[in-house]
Amino acid sequence: MLSAKKQSIVKWIVFLPVLAVLLTFAIILTMVISIEQDDYKKSLEQARISYVKRSKIQAQERIDKLIDYINVNEQLLREEAEEEIESMVNLAYKIMLDIYNENATLPREKIIEKIKSKLKGIRFFNDLSGYYAMFDLNGVCVMHGENEALEGKNLINLQDFNGKFIFKDVIAHLQKESSFTSAWYWKNPNDTTYRKKIGHGKRFDPLNLFILSGRYEDTILDKIKKETQKVLLNTKYGEYGYIFAYDYAGNTISHGDHSLVGKNRLDVVSNNQFIIRDIVVGGKLNVEGFFMNYTASYHPIDKDRHKISFIRPIPQFEWVVGTGTYLLEENNAFLEQEKMLKAKMQTTIANLVLISLVIMCLIMAMMFIISIKLRSILARYENHLLLNNKQIKEQKMVFETLYQKSADGIWLLKEGLFIDCNEAIMKMFKTEHKKRLINVTLADLSPELQPDGKSSFEKSQWMNSIASKEGVHKFEWYAKACDGSLLWISVVMTTIIMNKGKIQHCSVRDITARKALEEENKKQKKLLMHQVEHDILTGLPNRNLLQDRLTQAMKKASRDGRVLGVMFVDIDKFKNINDSLGHDAGDILLKVIAKRMQNSIRETDTVARLSGDEFIVLLDGCKDVNDIFTAIKKLVASFQEPFVLGNESFKITMSIGVSVYPNDGELASKLLKNADIAMYKAKAQERNRYIFFDQAMNQETNEHLEIEKSLHKALKNKEFVVYYQPQVNLKSGKIIGFEALLRWNHPTKGLVAPGYFIHIAEESELIIEIGNWVIREVMQQFKMWHDKGLHPGKVAINIAGKQLESNHLISFMLQSLKESGCKAEWIELEIVERFIMKDTAKSIALLKRFRELGLDISIDDFGTGHSSLAYLKQLPITKLKIDQSFVQNLENSSEDRAIARTIIELGRGLGLVVLAEGVESKAQKEFIYSSGCELIQGYVFSKPVDANSVEEMLRNQSHML
Repeated sequence: MLSAKKQSIVKWIVFLPVLAVLLTFAIILTMVISIEQDDYKKSLEQARISYVKRSKIQAQERIDKLIDYINVNEQLLREEAEEEIESMVNLAYKIMLDIYNENATLPREKIIEKIKSKLKGIRFFNDLSGYYAMFDLNGVCVMHGENEALEGKNLINLQDFNGKFIFKDVIAHLQKESSFTSAWYWKNPNDTTYRKKIGHGKRFDPLNLFILSGRYEDTILDKIKKETQKVLLNTKYGEYGYIFAYDYAGNTISHGDHSLVGKNRLDVVSNNQFIIRDIVVGGKLNVEGFFMNYTASYHPIDKDRHKISFIRPIPQFEWVVGTGTYLLEENNAFLEQEKMLKAKMQTTIANLVLISLVIMCLIMAMMFIISIKLRSILARYENHLLLNNKQIKEQKMVFETLYQKSADGIWLLKEGLFIDCNEAIMKMFKTEHKKRLINVTLADLSPELQPDGKSSFEKSQWMNSIASKEGVHKFEWYAKACDGSLLWISVVMTTIIMNKGKIQHCSVRDITARKALEEENKKQKKLLMHQVEHDILTGLPNRNLLQDRLTQAMKKASRDGRVLGVMFVDIDKFKNINDSLGHDAGDILLKVIAKRMQNSIRETDTVARLSGDEFIVLLDGCKDVNDIFTAIKKLVASFQEPFVLGNESFKITMSIGVSVYPNDGELASKLLKNADIAMYKAKAQERNRYIFFDQAMNQETNEHLEIEKSLHKALKNKEFVVYYQPQVNLKSGKIIGFEALLRWNHPTKGLVAPGYFIHIAEESELIIEIGNWVIREVMQQFKMWHDKGLHPGKVAINIAGKQLESNHLISFMLQSLKESGCKAEWIELEIVERFIMKDTAKSIALLKRFRELGLDISIDDFGTGHSSLAYLKQLPITKLKIDQSFVQNLENSSEDRAIARTIIELGRGLGLVVLAEGVESKAQKEFIYSSGCELIQGYVFSKPVDANSVEEMLRNQSHML
């Protein structure tokens, strides 16, 4: 044992120099690092200030340029809308003039009635909101396309809510000039408030009238907003820069995270700041714009979100827009400077460390010499201590390894109280102080009740008693951590008998994640079962659940001697709603329809959705057919009230087919099939009705299925044949082409026209196979004729709606042209107008692809659609075919003559070829030719003929004309 004096000497010699060196090194190093860091921070801050200033200038320039672009684009779109309105009024004026010229000998009132019959039902613009109004120059309403109640009334003194005399001002303008464009406020019967209209009027002097039409300014503004929104969403700056925009209500117009578009973010808080609210309020108050510093709620890569933005309002939209930069990105601007400063600081510190190490090494060398003399004394002392304490240290190390460092939590329990725990328990229960887990019971660290509803206190005593009795007890427990969060633990409680009493050793594991996974699996299983049995859109039972309920209901009805009804409900003309408003609006309307149907039936009944707009209503437990009648009438009555969707209201009707158990079938599938048959019968009888099933309907269905079955055989047995009807140029007297027309050489019925079978083929996928066969057959035939030097011109091939919807039509066309050797310029695709109008955007894209291949495109049945005038200028077509419904009555109908002449003028004005089909008489031919149309097709020249007759016709056409 060293004496106290020697111990002091050893400490003085060994430690004092080392401490002095370390203290000197620490002081110098701290001073140098502090100075270097100050220089580094000042330089870095100056670079940041320059970057922020430059970022502000860039952000303001971007927003100012964007708003200038928006203002110019808005002006252009407004001018385009005014030109479109003026064009529609000029078209109406042309129709009025044609009718007047055709009927100049009739009384004025008769002529006006004919004009009204043509113009009153016309709707235009993309949403069909446009209509015509006609007044005399005294202010009397002669016709109003939207509000018939105004007709006959004098509106000369009618004022809008601003006190402006609408028609007095209009008439004053028209007395000075023949046409003009103006604006006024108007309210139709369906409007709740006055809305500003931009309109155009034109004076019709022959009848002392003027024609007027307009467009609501808010619809124009909506279009401008949508186009502006597209620009904002597609504008990017650098790696993370984007344009954000909100309306004054806080709804998101544009954002870097496109999933936020349409959501209201007025209450978004970041760093205790209502960011969006401050942006909107600041935009309203600062017309010229302002800068704003804030912590953004979003960053594309979720790094530092501190941001500075320039914000400026768009008052006419009631929007605020802005852009800025995340300040984290400024590091990229001065990264090299930062590296240089860091390198300088690190070099200084490294030199200082090196010098200090050299000094320390010298001192340590001296200390090493001194320590050699003291080593023997220290070694003997150390060996003595190690020998005495080796066993104690080894035991302590084992205990700490097994107890304190165990991955499992360990708790020691005595007489119901925890007396010790390891680190894993502290981590599991989220505390850094062991005392919070000592001298407490298991119930103290648990909610009042366990998930099974039992008291935590009573259940913990029960667990202790089982462990005491059995020696070991394993159980799961719902516990509460020290921060209040709840967790699941697995406990293995072992009872150990010791000299000082009984100790319970608890091995604990956190199983919260496993429990959460088990609970999630239960929820997913329940959700999956619901999705299997219910319609995703409406939440109604689907076919699977309906089949089960129908089967059970039939068993119950059979047991109780009752009847049940199956109503197959189809929403009339629902496809038109989808085409006009879009599928999203159609889905919303389907939900409203489903809800109203549910509210109109009894609790014991079931409404199920099969697909699209088809529903099944199961009427359970009916005493007789009278109960079914009552339920049907209640359902129909519930549809009398219009359905409202946004600003639109719709009168929805249903076609309902009804089958009754057990009269119409004793199997669920039979009842559903017969109700379906009855529903189609109701649709065939002009819809909006209900029909009960009978055997005659079944016979019709069987005939339908028989024809469909025969069509399959016809394709396989090659029973189809193509006939060709020539198209003639009246000026040259030559055949310029043919229209390919399908015929079925039926085994028993002989040659059958398409009217017998084509509608059945269109209801199935057969129309695609048949149409593809026609395309291949016609291409091969025309290649053969051209090889023979017959020069048949172009051939028009009719393309069905389902062919247009096929994703393989383009590739099939390319393959057929290649395999047949037919040239694209010989082919003209003939498409019915109504198919183009189903989805105009998709149709325009598809037709452009056809034109890129070199194929010509003609619109068949032109003039029978609803929106053709609005989209005609956008369609990449080459020919208009005047529908034969306008040609057949040309000799007796001045209206049909006016329409035919208008279509011819319209086609010529757009640079399109115009052909009149269905020309059967000399008078029809002469009128068509005199009106400026040189191409015709019809019986006046030839019926459709087979391929052999075509060859003869082409060789001898000079003798036939």
